[in-house]
Amino acid sequence: MNPSSISWNALWGRWIVEELVRNDIGLFCVSPGSRSAPLTVAVAENPRARSEVFIDERSAAYFALGYARATGRAAALIATSGSAVANYLPAVIEASMDHVPMLVLTADRPPELHDCGANQTIEQDTIFGTYVRWFHNPGCPGPEMPGAALLSMLDYAVKRTQTPLPGPVHLNFPFREPFFEQGGRLDTSGVPDGWQSSETPYVRRVSAQKLPEQEALDALFQDKPERGILSVGRIPAVAQPAVKQLAQALNWPLFADIASGLRLGMDDSPQRIAHYDTLLSVIGNRDAWQPEAIWHLGFPPLSKCWLTFLEKSTASQRVWIAEHPLRQDPTHRFTWCVESDLDAFCRACIARLSDTKSASSDWLERWQALEKQTATLMGSHFDAIEPHAPIPSEAHLARSLSQWVPSGQGFFIGNSLPVRMVDTYGSDRGSEVRIAMNRGTSGIDGLIASAAGYACGLQRPVTLLIGDLSTLHDLNSLSLLKSSPFPIVLVLCNNHGGGIFSFLPIAKQRPEVFEKFFGTPHQLDFKAVSSFFDLDYSAADTLAAFKQHYTEALTTQRSTIIEVAFERSANVVVQEHWQNSLLNHLQRSSIEPVDQKETVSYWKN
Repeated sequence: MNPSSISWNALWGRWIVEELVRNDIGLFCVSPGSRSAPLTVAVAENPRARSEVFIDERSAAYFALGYARATGRAAALIATSGSAVANYLPAVIEASMDHVPMLVLTADRPPELHDCGANQTIEQDTIFGTYVRWFHNPGCPGPEMPGAALLSMLDYAVKRTQTPLPGPVHLNFPFREPFFEQGGRLDTSGVPDGWQSSETPYVRRVSAQKLPEQEALDALFQDKPERGILSVGRIPAVAQPAVKQLAQALNWPLFADIASGLRLGMDDSPQRIAHYDTLLSVIGNRDAWQPEAIWHLGFPPLSKCWLTFLEKSTASQRVWIAEHPLRQDPTHRFTWCVESDLDAFCRACIARLSDTKSASSDWLERWQALEKQTATLMGSHFDAIEPHAPIPSEAHLARSLSQWVPSGQGFFIGNSLPVRMVDTYGSDRGSEVRIAMNRGTSGIDGLIASAAGYACGLQRPVTLLIGDLSTLHDLNSLSLLKSSPFPIVLVLCNNHGGGIFSFLPIAKQRPEVFEKFFGTPHQLDFKAVSSFFDLDYSAADTLAAFKQHYTEALTTQRSTIIEVAFERSANVVVQEHWQNSLLNHLQRSSIEPVDQKETVSYWKN
């Protein structure tokens, strides 16, 4: 057979897509382009390749990110050459920092068109720098590379999106023109015997489970303190039941970060201290509330109050347990780092604790009493507002929404102010819902696309709580809401600028420059934007109106934008009023917290 008569571009495209499908790549996110035609056509012609087509690469990448957050598996991105590839960078960074699997397939010009002024040609091999787990350029399709080597490379690439550290993998494929030779044949003899008739990957890869070392557990429990705190950041959903059981076995307070999936809802864990962020803002670092041990599971916590507490705490035993070896302690105070599967670690500890005497309940009971007082006061402070009066602040909306998202649905929380509002003021009386957010770099870009991808991965409706500037960052992704088969209710908090900046000291220190350079005010019309994308739209200024619009959106099963306008300064006033109310309440009790001047600012950075 004459190799020149074979359509190598088309052949590689088919092999690549077929092998990725066999590796459980459940979605191909394709953006239009000429150079990537061999990959795109192969996706279109493979009956088992599920695909979505995107106008731009930036929203495609964030969609893939949201999809992977929901499924735990990478989606494959396909882009043409040039600046199209560069648009993947923000989402690739987020996936890298937050350990989310992602597979990036980019088409490129062949070597002879590099460094010679050829159109739409950039250096793509190193474009993502250190933010990818693995990179490979197999060269132009042709007989030089055996089919077995190509298949093996693809199997390895998919595996590297998951282990040893989940994250993005980049494969760069240079294609020569013509992309599809006239009359070119597809030679199926270039792959190993039996592969064509099989439906399994060429290379089967089995991962090792990361189990905690017995010697480490022996040392951990040899002098286990009585007064401890179990802190939980973002963890795999599969580990959540074991974490709650571990808190019960330890008889310690459970501080659950909003990203952990354990913060909201009527939880069945009596150890959970849902409002620890608020409590720490007034308790400070008093000796009476100092733990002897702090165990932290998963990713770093969101709460600034908790991080400040950790920096100043006198706890003698500090243990950080994660499923990877990376240094993720921003306080630099944890002297034990345990690398283990979190579910396996919790269950190993539970087994050890079954043979030991339970810790004293006094420590936990004191925290529970404080939590009960705070929850009761917060309920009377935020839940008792007049339904037909204007919504006072975003804190009130975030708290109410945390109680109204239906059970079993997804809740995607935007960065900047929304995530802090939900973490601090979220109710413990709502339904159990799947939580997601982009906290790898905590950016406000790509949030709409990420929420759409999250709905696609969950295969269920999603509520997105987002700010106005975040919405403006990602306007083009509103088209994804319209086309989503799973309704997305976008709750838009419009404070006409950057609301979180009002909490910064510079808001009072330099008021003459603050509004223009930090507040970034605007008067853009989101109703007009909704009309442009043919989305349902409503505006609410009272809780009663918001609940009605939200309920209608859930009932109609259509993606909807619900806009609620706020004064930016109201958020600061409400927070200060709430913090003072709690402080005064606790001062009248036996808690005796620190002086008001020592309280911690919630969001000072």
